[in-house]
Amino acid sequence: MVALVNLDFECVRWCSLLRAQSIFQRDYRSWWTTFPAITACFLDRVQPDKARELVEDTWNVTEESDPVKYSYYYEFIELIADVSFRDNLQNFWKYQADETVKDIDLLELALSVHPSSVLQVIVSNNEHEVHWSPVMTEVGMCLTFNSVYAEFQHMLQEVGWTQFQLLQCHYHSGQCSVRIDSMNNGVRYFIHSPYEISTAISNPTGEVLPGEELIIDYKVVEIQASPSVKSLRSEQRRCKYPDEWISDSIRVGIRLLFP
Repeated sequence: MVALVNLDFECVRWCSLLRAQSIFQRDYRSWWTTFPAITACFLDRVQPDKARELVEDTWNVTEESDPVKYSYYYEFIELIADVSFRDNLQNFWKYQADETVKDIDLLELALSVHPSSVLQVIVSNNEHEVHWSPVMTEVGMCLTFNSVYAEFQHMLQEVGWTQFQLLQCHYHSGQCSVRIDSMNNGVRYFIHSPYEISTAISNPTGEVLPGEELIIDYKVVEIQASPSVKSLRSEQRRCKYPDEWISDSIRVGIRLLFP
């Protein structure tokens, strides 16, 4: 069944009605709905033994040989691993003139000291296997799954990106859920659309402490725009599809560099 919904209640002329209408499809009994993406950021993103080895191999400094220098470089590693557009960029000032930290691949550094813990995920549809991808976000290195746009944040640059099939739930499914065990590290979770990325201003779902679980039950809303809506101008439907540019601005690639 197809219904026409007028979004402009002030219009009295037919031409105005055509500009304002949207089309909705109510045949939801056969729907498969995409599950949200989940981005998980460890509260402690430095594994001590990995950081210790990195300091020794990169700067030839040990905690015993020179405690002051060791602490100096260890703090640098922590800053890179926890880099955040919101919180700590101002703390890099003391390293800006240090030649010993120049020409270091910062993405590789963050990846090399990241905890090896694997978050265990159980989804209601056991046929789907969850694949966590390491991504660089505005709040540092995190892990994500069920995200289309993770391709543009992917940190394993030497490994080709593979887009796994998005998790879906059927409308008649009695269960559509995911359970994530935080294991031995606290985690901050962001729940968002598969066609979005978490940002520094995103509101996290909350912090889940070590040994605790995050459980999400997902419910389907029984209204979906008909495919014919895309043929309308964006001004008519008052929204943009993921493959449509928000503006005519020039696309720019951003690369993280350290002076």
